Amino acid sequence: MTPVKQPSGTDERTHSLPGDKPLIVVTVGSDHHPFDRLIGWIDRWLSNGAKDRVDCVVQYGTARPPKHGIPMAYLPHDELMRLMHHADAVVVQGGPMSVVESVRTGKLPIAVPRIGRLGEVVDDHQVTFCRVIGAKGGLLLAEDEEATLAHLESILADPEHGVARHDTAQEAQIQKAIQRFGDVADQVMNEQTPRARVLMLGGFGRSGSTLLERCLAETRGVTALGEVLHLWERGLVDDELCGCSSRFSECAFWQDIGRRAFGGWERVDAAQLVEDRRLVVRNRHLPELTIGLSTPGRRLRRLRFLRHLNSLYQAAHDSSRGDILVDSSKHPAYAYLLRRAAVNLKCVLVVRDPRGVAFSWSKVVKRPESSQSDAYMPRYSTARAVFNWAAYGTAFHGLSLLRVPVMTVHYEDFMDDPSRVVKSIMSFAGNEAEEIDTSHLGSDSVTLTEHHTVAGNPIRFTTGRLAIRADHQWRHEMPAIQRLVATVVSAPLNLIYRFRLRR
Repeated sequence: MTPVKQPSGTDERTHSLPGDKPLIVVTVGSDHHPFDRLIGWIDRWLSNGAKDRVDCVVQYGTARPPKHGIPMAYLPHDELMRLMHHADAVVVQGGPMSVVESVRTGKLPIAVPRIGRLGEVVDDHQVTFCRVIGAKGGLLLAEDEEATLAHLESILADPEHGVARHDTAQEAQIQKAIQRFGDVADQVMNEQTPRARVLMLGGFGRSGSTLLERCLAETRGVTALGEVLHLWERGLVDDELCGCSSRFSECAFWQDIGRRAFGGWERVDAAQLVEDRRLVVRNRHLPELTIGLSTPGRRLRRLRFLRHLNSLYQAAHDSSRGDILVDSSKHPAYAYLLRRAAVNLKCVLVVRDPRGVAFSWSKVVKRPESSQSDAYMPRYSTARAVFNWAAYGTAFHGLSLLRVPVMTVHYEDFMDDPSRVVKSIMSFAGNEAEEIDTSHLGSDSVTLTEHHTVAGNPIRFTTGRLAIRADHQWRHEMPAIQRLVATVVSAPLNLIYRFRLRR
């Protein structure tokens, strides 16, 4: 018996497939464009007698649900891989990742490329890819209903036709084709007209970026999103609190964005995107993210993640009607990734005296947005905190060499004159001076309203009048040896920032 598990958040029933019939697995992937054409072919084939001969799991995505077989809107990635492994035949959309993952399970997939003019995808890259790979023997190309059903019947008659043969030369050709596809996909993404203006706050944490984001969000035409980098696990998987104090799944703001971007968050494979983010957005991969070259598998993950980000930012722009979206993700590798997204990106690097940063990271801070009572923010040693502070700053300065506008803001300057700093950032973002309203900011306080931000410092839940005071606790309580370590490790960048290293 082969059980088919429903994804979490849906009907938890488990279907069992009899083991005495061939198993067919059909998947349209996670693209939000409906692929009714393929689902219709399979449904007609099943209704014409095949349903009595096979067990067929049909992952149909946003297409019309089939009337026959075992329909599943979405399947967890690991469950889909398990089913492919046990299948006699696999039918996939013509996306490179779908083809590669099918081959990895030992199956030669029947690949049906989506067609741009039919509204199944944004362009015809799948057609080109499948024809190249099909000519090399890496898939069974099916561009119409007749070819699809012929391949299915051929595999049912002789299961060896559906087995992937791992030939070294063939594998090399497939990898080259995937590489060429990646070049085309990168070009297509770069040619998309960017609409959403994204202002990303960067730098190592505990530097005042969350408070700065809150102050910017009170300015007309600005919408704060929080740390979008962590949206997939904090919002979709863990259902943590939004800045409005509602669960992510109950926040009307984020639910509207999910509907606009993907037809609903339930149509997003959150576990897959979390894995994509963890494998792609890493500082060790900065060289890859800079020049765009990487292993074919990671490159496909990067392209898939970027497609979801493009849809997300555009939906946030349309939903909020804000001219500027503030993303406080802070992570350098994420900023390098966003260079390739269909957004107009500018970065603000927020830096603070590294001794204050290190001392703050040594504190115990609870995470109020988590449902777990014992959830705390991570802590770092002085050396580790200052090393990260220096690495993050250096990486963000490097973006300037890649034609990404970067502005440096000092925490101490922001605390001294918040209104002036906010005005300078808004001017950097492209707003005219007469359009910038900072009436919510006083010389030492700010009036905060409710905003919908994911992840970040607990201050994102605060509303009402908030005093703006520099935190200099480290000056009195930081042990001398830790202060010395912080001073030595940060010395190179301190020469640039000109922080005073003496009391």
